[in-house]
Amino acid sequence: FLDGPHGIFSGSFVEVTKELMDGFRNTGGFDMLGSGRHKIESEEQFNNSMIVCQTIGLDGLVVIGGDDSNTNGAVLAEYFKANGCKTKVVGAPKTIDGDLKCPPHIPISFGFDTACKTYAQLVGNVAVDALSSQKYYHLVRLMGRAASNIALEVALLTRPNACLLGEEVSRESQSLKDITHDLTDMIEERSKLGKHYGVIVLPEGL
Repeated sequence: FLDGPHGIFSGSFVEVTKELMDGFRNTGGFDMLGSGRHKIESEEQFNNSMIVCQTIGLDGLVVIGGDDSNTNGAVLAEYFKANGCKTKVVGAPKTIDGDLKCPPHIPISFGFDTACKTYAQLVGNVAVDALSSQKYYHLVRLMGRAASNIALEVALLTRPNACLLGEEVSRESQSLKDITHDLTDMIEERSKLGKHYGVIVLPEGL
């Protein structure tokens, strides 16, 4: 199905053939099927989804995504079962945020490790650049709206001079003024050592 849930209830799909795969081989293939922010919510959308799956004779439907996608998939599975549809819905956790786990079966969702390694390489390059010029502070904003797992993992891999975590800021009820004071204290202490440069990592949700 193309473009996520919208493709299911609208009947927009493509058969994945060898010829189609050849055009995306070794490129990741994220844009082969696309993704979307749609949800299957209304009775009409649930019914259309069932009709589409029955029309093409699907035995199974795999929903790949984060907590929203898998929750929607679970509701869709219940609807199919309640209405005698043979299509079984399976959820595959995929989110770079690292906030969807099912220990011990799924210790971490795929996507998180790749994202962290890629970001760590980039942050490492920024750190080298900061050390080379020795006159700038670089602020690196990483993905993570509600969870700071990526920022924390990248910080553990690259050791920036400061890493802000949304969960800690919320727990301590820190204001913008509090955060600013913490960072300026760090910058001042480094300045006393003759280090007028550094790297600060923070999540986008902060």
